[in-house]
Amino acid sequence: MKGILHLKTSLYTAIITVALSSLAIAERTAQILYFKAPQTAPKEAVIYQGKSEPVEVLLPKNNFSISYKLASGDIVLKFLPSLLNEDEKFPVNAPSLNIPASWKKVLILAFSDPKNPVMPVRFKAVNASQGTLGKGDRMFINFTDNNVFGLVGKKKLSLKANSTAIVKIIARPKEEYRVQLDRIDPVLKKRLPLIRQMWRHSAGRRSLILIYSPAGSNGVTYYNAPIRDL
Repeated sequence: MKGILHLKTSLYTAIITVALSSLAIAERTAQILYFKAPQTAPKEAVIYQGKSEPVEVLLPKNNFSISYKLASGDIVLKFLPSLLNEDEKFPVNAPSLNIPASWKKVLILAFSDPKNPVMPVRFKAVNASQGTLGKGDRMFINFTDNNVFGLVGKKKLSLKANSTAIVKIIARPKEEYRVQLDRIDPVLKKRLPLIRQMWRHSAGRRSLILIYSPAGSNGVTYYNAPIRDL
């Protein structure tokens, strides 16, 4: 009898644990990256989202931040450099983002905006929900005026200047595949190599590939930003 009770208790505990884990995974969350932030750029911010409590966040420049919980429904995120006092009015020109209710997982990219007197940063939201950027998928964002094209594994990629594309990799976990991408330099009007590498498929992890020109350079390079525990 004691064995049966112990078994029932163990099963009950396991079911509750799985349910809580599923609930945590299902939370609506966002991660932030201020890629290549200037030395003088803010290193943290406060997000206001409607009636919810404001959230203090970090603005890391090399990897995505930890996950921050978002409120449900259609929301507007407003960013400030620090918490407002109770008697302060909310600044009119604060950076903001509209997040549709259907976006369950969100990536937020920060960029320098020295003309904004409230906070010298502007933000771009990326829908990283499972139906758009699923686990194992790779999103390419081209911040240059070069057209990029080639193969990612067996998938063709055609990425115009200043555009975005998602490649859904069909591969076994940890399987390696070749990435061969070129770019067309609009000044030289010449085809140049961009990526010649072997990449490993991570079935449980999304990733963002940012194609950009380093400050003070005419060249083009890329940064592969892994997205963990979104």
